[in-house]
Amino acid sequence: MDRVRGRIADKRVLALVKAFLKAGILGEDHVVRDIDAGTPQGSILSPLLSNVALSVLDEHIAQGPGGPGAGQTERAKRRRHGLPNYRLIRYADDWCLVISGSKAHAETLREEIGGVLSTMGLRLSPEKTLITHIDEGLVFLGWHIQRRRKRGTVKQYIYTYPAKKARKATTAKVKMICRMSVNRPLAALLHQLSSTLRGWTTYCVSRGHARWERRAVGSMT
Repeated sequence: MDRVRGRIADKRVLALVKAFLKAGILGEDHVVRDIDAGTPQGSILSPLLSNVALSVLDEHIAQGPGGPGAGQTERAKRRRHGLPNYRLIRYADDWCLVISGSKAHAETLREEIGGVLSTMGLRLSPEKTLITHIDEGLVFLGWHIQRRRKRGTVKQYIYTYPAKKARKATTAKVKMICRMSVNRPLAALLHQLSSTLRGWTTYCVSRGHARWERRAVGSMT
């Protein structure tokens, strides 16, 4: 709320945001329960406030000595001295910190970021936070990203392709549509399947151009 107040002066808007946060949750038993932390999943404010809260991470990385503010000369100097360079990629509450450096550098930055996030009452999820080498690959926003050697050559490239979980979800959706359409006309079934597969294809095309550096750490709860 302090960060929201830094940008919005209208007390009516601030009161409305605060009311959303204190509105409580209506359970399946029709009982309203108070909440004392966070925002309910599905709330229209949840993605907005997550961006507001995580802007502290954006600012911290942007101001870091090896962050995006460092020039080419400075980055080269840091590499010569064995220091890491890094960039942050964030989509709402999912983020990935790509690091040109060692695993020890990634571990140090993870602890540093944990401290930054704690100032906003946030914590890293131990189950979702992963440190990995780009040669081993990582899953981010439904995509598996990995550096591999191109067949027939000695050159290595970064490949991005849909993660297993995303593929399984789409396959399950297609199977469900087919099972529920036994007595429907074939044209109606094909129309619904085309809509589903068109959405999947658009997702693959629009998200399939990411490029990443050597190491990555990330994901929030």
